[in-house]
Amino acid sequence: MYLSAAAQRDALLTLTKLGDRLESLRMRVIGVVGAPGGVAEDDGAKSVANWLDAHARTGFAAGSAAEKLGEALSTRWWVVAAGLEDGRVNLPQARVIVKALDALVIDPLPDEQVSPEVLARVEAHLVDAAARFNPRQLEALGVKILSVVAPETCDDRERKLLERAEKRAKAATRLTFHKRGDGSTDVHARVPDHVAGRLKTYLQAWTSPKQDDGKDTGAATGLGAFAHLDPVTGKRLPQERLLGMAFCSFLEAADPTRIPAHGGAATRVLITIDFEDLRDQLGHGTVLSNGEDLTQVSPHEIRRLACQADLIPVVLDGKSVPLDWGSASRFFKPHQRDAKMLTHQTCQTKGCSVPAQWCEGHHGGDNPWAHGGKTNLDQLRLLCPWHHHRAHDPDYETQWLLGEQVTFTRRQRRRG
Repeated sequence: MYLSAAAQRDALLTLTKLGDRLESLRMRVIGVVGAPGGVAEDDGAKSVANWLDAHARTGFAAGSAAEKLGEALSTRWWVVAAGLEDGRVNLPQARVIVKALDALVIDPLPDEQVSPEVLARVEAHLVDAAARFNPRQLEALGVKILSVVAPETCDDRERKLLERAEKRAKAATRLTFHKRGDGSTDVHARVPDHVAGRLKTYLQAWTSPKQDDGKDTGAATGLGAFAHLDPVTGKRLPQERLLGMAFCSFLEAADPTRIPAHGGAATRVLITIDFEDLRDQLGHGTVLSNGEDLTQVSPHEIRRLACQADLIPVVLDGKSVPLDWGSASRFFKPHQRDAKMLTHQTCQTKGCSVPAQWCEGHHGGDNPWAHGGKTNLDQLRLLCPWHHHRAHDPDYETQWLLGEQVTFTRRQRRRG
């Protein structure tokens, strides 16, 4: 703190460079300690990373990362190692350069291996570029490095790499939901890059700094904008919270007419609440979204959702559309399915958990439609496609239980 400004600048730059060169030496020692017959093996450690964690409390991840980088520098990328040792390359730059080089030799395309001559040119070019570019810029350069160093070989190879990456991204696509038990749910997704980019672009329509709660045109839809400032501190909310709020708004803005149907009916979200509770803003309502997902919400939130989204409010003990349609129709009406889903959220087969939205309408009871029965609500049974087939399969005996559950038993075939 007593140094001049110029001395402080020099000290920081010098210490940073010395720290990277010292790490280069440390990684070389890590390689020796972790080699077969080395100190780590003598001490019975599983790896040098485990040995370091036990003796220096550095954590396994940090030691493992240093071990892997040191192995790459000592066995494959000697030009990068030399640049790190003499200060031409810093440690963050070395990491991204090694990543780019390894991408050319690890998991290559069939019959598309990069020649040693081209690899040498790529390594030298990236080390030289470290004098001008920071790690992020080097990483971007590394992705397209063949188009710079060997353009005659890169076009077709890049196309094949992109096609392979797209196939792998589709195969790795996942979306999971985990209820936390505190009124919120963790949603974890892995999607292709172009899908993530598209979603991010849509959400930024709400999170852009120019969008604020006081502008009529601040939102991308007629739903209106949401506050970007914390009402307590007056400071702008963190970006991750704004994106979460934007995702909620994005779902409410989705056009339900373009969503695939479930079981022959349009996709719907049903909200139920007692009329007195809705009127007096007391108690709670229930949102039936999918399968057995019953979520309790406040009357205030139900009012908001019913006004802003294409949801179906079902006010209990109030007037609604007729639920019995007699025998005039062979098929159950959407509102009849909606009413049934209020009491049966899954396939009505005992032990089946297929969501009701995915089920088909089946005429149950003692007098089915084919025998002169009526297409009334009390005749409707929700069965998944698999069990609906069983209900019409003469090889199976159908038994209806209390609570309108059903079981199927294969009939015994007569021998002889």
